[in-house]
Amino acid sequence: MQINLRKTLDASYVRLKHMERSPTAFAGNYALCLGVIMGGQTCKGMSMKEAESERAYLAMLAALFEIQLGLGRDVTRR
Repeated sequence: MQINLRKTLDASYVRLKHMERSPTAFAGNYALCLGVIMGGQTCKGMSMKEAESERAYLAMLAALFEIQLGLGRDVTRR
């Protein structure tokens, strides 16, 4: 993977992990990360295997966000 693409993707992940906990903010940052991955693959900045790995990582972050969001709702209902 090209070094500048890696740095951009890492910065996007940091932004995704350390943002306000709202679905709207998550969706915007998720779209940013996905756009970087898809653009990087399209422009041959990363291989197909690297793109698959990055999409899997992004999916894991989305699942964690949904779990955290759900736990937050359960805690506030008590």
